Parts: sequence; structure tokens; C-alpha cells
Amino acid sequence: MEAAIAAKPVIKVAALCGSLRKASFNRGLIRSAIKISKEAINGMEIEYVDVEPLPMLNTDLEVDGTYPPAVEAFRRKILEADSILFASPEYNYSVTAPLKNAIDWASRAPNVWADKPAAIISAGGGFGGGRSQYHLRQIGVFLDLHFINKPEFFLNAFQPPAKFDADGNLIDEEAKEKIKQLLLSLQSFTWRLQRK
Repeated sequence: MEAAIAAKPVIKVAALCGSLRKASFNRGLIRSAIKISKEAINGMEIEYVDVEPLPMLNTDLEVDGTYPPAVEAFRRKILEADSILFASPEYNYSVTAPLKNAIDWASRAPNVWADKPAAIISAGGGFGGGRSQYHLRQIGVFLDLHFINKPEFFLNAFQPPAKFDADGNLIDEEAKEKIKQLLLSLQSFTWRLQRK
């Protein structure tokens, strides 16, 4: 089995977080996913792609078919990725403004999200960001993103025992294992779509 996995191409994953807060729990999920991929998953490289430098979407900034430099760089990272990992906090039952802004910039012609496999992780209160995940899946339909269906990952960050340390790093071992399973599913789904 190891030889079969080693023969497959390395999956390059662009990881985006919808929260701009440095100690964000959702950013902590991304950091944990990166660490898990390095330590426990052969054939996957996750790169955090920051959405904070992006200006608010304004088509007046598009000049002669080009975008502002930060947008061009962001779009290139998405285009070069084999798949996408979203960490999506829930604001008002939906995705955050920074994440939606990034999604909108990358959907401008040509849409660089098209035909990319994707997965979503989220942390928050109550439903753990679940409503934002369902809204993100709706957005993905128009963008031609292909989300994995299972496993889903929602983490109630405030339910004891503690899930994160003071710096927003994930410390819950059960949650780490669930992220690993989600990443393995994303990897398998990506390989399957690449064969077509």
C-alpha cells in the first residue's frame, strides 16, 4: 500500500482562513492541518494563503484585464493548487467578509476555483461554524468547486475540555485525528478527480 501511495503525485493544497485574527481558532485549525500533513500524510503539501492583503472587491481596480498585484498573486496560488482547504468561521449564519471577498476575487474571469476539490473545517460556538459551511457549499456550486461530503468537521470551541491554547493552537487530540481523516479524504478525492 505504501508503494502505491508513494507513486501518486503530491497534492498541493491551498489553505484559506476566513478569520483575520492572529489567535483565531480557525487559523489554529489550519496550522494543525499543516502540521498533520507534514507528520502523518505522505503526498500532501498544505500552504497557508493569507486573504488579509486583498483589497475589497472593486471592479474599478481591474485595468486592461489585470488585477491589483495582491489579487494576481492570490489568484496564482489558487490556480496552482490541486485542491483547497477552507477554515470558515461563522458570522451571522454565513461566511466571513474576508473569505467572501477572497472567493469573489478568485471567481473573476477566468474563475480559478473551477474544478478544484475542496474541504471545509470550522470552529466556533454552538454548531461549530456549521451554517457557514453549508453556505460555503452553496457558493461552491456556482464556482464549480467540488467539496468532499465526508467527513465533515465542525468543532465547538467553547465546550469543555479546552480545544485550543491561549495562542489559538489546537490541543484536542480527537479533533486532530478528525482533521487527519478529512485531509486523507480530500487527498483521495483529489487523486480520483485528477484521473478523469
